[in-house]
Amino acid sequence: MQSITNTHRSRSRVALAVLVSIGVAPRLVQAQDDRAGSASPAEVTAQRSAAFGAFSTWTMTARTDMQHAVVRAMGGYDGANQGARFESSAEAQIVQRVALRAGASTSPATEGLGLRFEGKWDALRQEANGVDLAVAGGYEQHGFNEVSAAVGTVAVGRRLGRLQLLGNLGYARGIAQTEEHYGSAGLAAMYRVAESLQFGLDSRFRIDLERDDDEPPGEREWELEAGPTVTLTAGSFALTGGTGLVANRLRLVPGTDVGALGYVGVGAAF
Repeated sequence: MQSITNTHRSRSRVALAVLVSIGVAPRLVQAQDDRAGSASPAEVTAQRSAAFGAFSTWTMTARTDMQHAVVRAMGGYDGANQGARFESSAEAQIVQRVALRAGASTSPATEGLGLRFEGKWDALRQEANGVDLAVAGGYEQHGFNEVSAAVGTVAVGRRLGRLQLLGNLGYARGIAQTEEHYGSAGLAAMYRVAESLQFGLDSRFRIDLERDDDEPPGEREWELEAGPTVTLTAGSFALTGGTGLVANRLRLVPGTDVGALGYVGVGAAF
């Protein structure tokens, strides 16, 4: 039990190091002149970032100009896989419409700490094109297929008054084991009910796209995570929470595992 605890502590330290390393980027960006379409330092608040989905647990926001950088971390319990899970991410705007992203995650369904590094480009903005659209691509150490992979995600967003809608589509293919690949999709909605309070729904679905039977028993065939969320903001900081369900099916193993999910998190926008 002591060794397990030490392992989780070690993973958490690595994840926090990822956040800190990318979190310094906004200090460099702020030294430059503010660019058209980007948030000025006086305008950056966690409430503004949350309104566009910056603190969403599973769904990537479709624009980066609401802040110079945003960081978040969450931890909770996964009933389907019967264990604790931890996820964190950081995103820093480098130049107009271009950002770098880093993330770390660990769960009872995967082995070790999964790191993820991406570049992101805001291709469309709602003001000119009717929707926000962003494209991200990069590398993940331990993906859904448990191998290192090249990943890509497209995010689409639409703001309707106090309501923000987000959709993601993603694809990943193994680097060394190219036969391994999976697809992902996410949907989210956030509604601001008060100046500092937001309710929402968030979801993510991932599926193994390799269709042969040459698979190790116990590898996930598909997994769904979904549930309501709440975000409370104060200045640059945000407190998030959520509950819902996790369901998955394992390759070559009969039956579907379903369990409750609960988590809390913290975040900040700069």
